[in-house]
Amino acid sequence: MRHNREFWSKRVAAWLASGLTQAEYCRRHGVAKGTLGYWSSTLKRPRGPATELVQVGQAAVREAKPSPPIELAVGGRYLLRLWAGTDRDHMRQVLSVLEGRQ
Repeated sequence: MRHNREFWSKRVAAWLASGLTQAEYCRRHGVAKGTLGYWSSTLKRPRGPATELVQVGQAAVREAKPSPPIELAVGGRYLLRLWAGTDRDHMRQVLSVLEGRQ
């Protein structure tokens, strides 16, 4: 017999309120442990709206693709990858720390 979300929501709530282990609750109530576990997990996940797909034009796809990073070797110990738009002041602070000039 198939049951809906409302049925299993009540069943999972009853199990949680019982204080029994999942295995013991299932044994006493004739419920398949795997099914109760499945619904317990499923009911924890938020139910949101269905994912909506949006078509993107070619120009937007080209703009969204990042340019490759510049790689900077520091003292033979570090390799930094810098992408376009990296904040210069932040980069100076990072280099200062790596070079031990802090």
